[in-house]
This record gives sequence, structure tokens and C-alpha cells, in this order.
Amino acid sequence: MTRWLLVLAVLASLTAPAAAEREDSLYTCKALPANAMIAVSIKPDASLLDLATWITGFTCKNVVYDGGVAKHATKLTLITPQKMTAKQALALFVDAVEATGLVVKVKPDTIVISLGPNMPRTCPDVVAATTPPAPVAETAVPPSADPGLSDAELDAGIKSLGKNQVSLKRELLDRMLANPMAIAKGARVIPATKNGVAVGFKLYAVRPKSVWARLGFANGDTINRVNGMDVSSPDKALEVYTRLREAKALTIDIERRGKPLALGVTFVD
Repeated sequence: MTRWLLVLAVLASLTAPAAAEREDSLYTCKALPANAMIAVSIKPDASLLDLATWITGFTCKNVVYDGGVAKHATKLTLITPQKMTAKQALALFVDAVEATGLVVKVKPDTIVISLGPNMPRTCPDVVAATTPPAPVAETAVPPSADPGLSDAELDAGIKSLGKNQVSLKRELLDRMLANPMAIAKGARVIPATKNGVAVGFKLYAVRPKSVWARLGFANGDTINRVNGMDVSSPDKALEVYTRLREAKALTIDIERRGKPLALGVTFVD
């Protein structure tokens, strides 16, 4: 496994299509050309919110549904072996959601999802008092900080080498690439600006014990450079990704609470 894979893992969210929007924007999008081809990679058992966030990311359409829809929406798995156009991806989204019995209306600027005609309007998770469920003995299993990557795998693959320094096993990189949503779920990444000028990418909602947290990142960190190379835009981040294929280690320059800080990541077998 070549050493550039960590760059993909760390910069995966940074190089995703993102508009240069306000720093506090919750969602970002970049409408794709009609002939652009998309490689669809969505985790198994994706939620309606996962799919809505995905579809708005490249169509820039608003997605609207109420709480009743969310309660009736089942988990979905999309198997997509080939790339597709943005139009085909939107059709796939509609087909997938309507397969659950919901109704999807695509308008010029908005996608509206509503309950199907045969779906109950009451909350499905409310059980009548006359038919109490039989008790079932269960063993509570705490969820992993990153879906698809267990805490044990992360503990074994990422080790502290001292203050702001970690090692990363290539074996774990394989797992990270096999499940990119595991990384995307660990933090929210948005463009960072200062005085109207792009300066990098900012991290919010960094989950404890996620890949991001274990690599040393914290809420509010702004990533400015990787191995001395600027990552102030998606294009520059892609250039960094291309140039770091043979890197044996990464030095990630960040800004934390207004002060510069460097995080180090060393690749190990």
C-alpha cells in the first residue's frame, strides 16, 4: 500500500465539491455539469438524512421533509458499480426513496419528500398500551466513533508517539478507504476564510475517538498546509494529494484558537 493513501483519508472531505460559502454554513454544494460523471459511494443502511445530504451536495437543491417522514423512512442500501451522470444520480435518489413507500417531488429548486398514500400518519414507534412488547434480553453494545471501524481497530492502527505526533498503520488505511463514510461521519469540514480570503478548511463537530480526533484534530481547527503545501481550496488540496504519493510522513499545519500548531503523522507497516 503506497504512502499517499493517508492523504486521501485526511483530505477526502477537503477535496469534495464545496462552494466558497460563509464559514458557518451547515451544508455546502457545487452543481455539476450535465456531462459530469459521479462515482456513487454510500454506506450500507444509509439514513434518509444521509441520502438528502448527498443529493443536495451536487444538485444544490433544497430537500424538505417533516418529522413524520423521518420516522417512517427505513434504512437504504444502494449498490452502484458504475459511474453515472448527475441526472442519473438524482433519478437513483428518487427511486431509492420511493422504494420505501415515500413520495418524492422534484421541483426546480427543491425536493419535497412526503408520506405515501398508504402510509400511516401516526408515529410507528408508538406501541399501543394494550399490546406491550415482550421483554427481550439484550446486551448493549456502544457504537463505534466511526461506522464500520471498531474502537479496537482504531486503537491498534493509530498510536501516539508523543505530543501532537501519531503513527498510522497502512492496514488501517485499507479499512478507511473501504469505508470512506467512516471518515466523513467523524467531523464536518467547511471552507475557512479570513478577511474574505480562503485560508484552508475548518473542522467542526469532531467526534471523540473518531479518526480525526485520534490523528490529533479538535473542534475549530483550521487546516492550512500539509507538508508545507497550501490547502486553501479544493483544487490546491487535490494538488497536494497528487504530490504526496510517496510521503513517508505528514506534517499538518493548523490553527487552533488563533495559534499555529503542527500535527505529525508517520506511516508504519
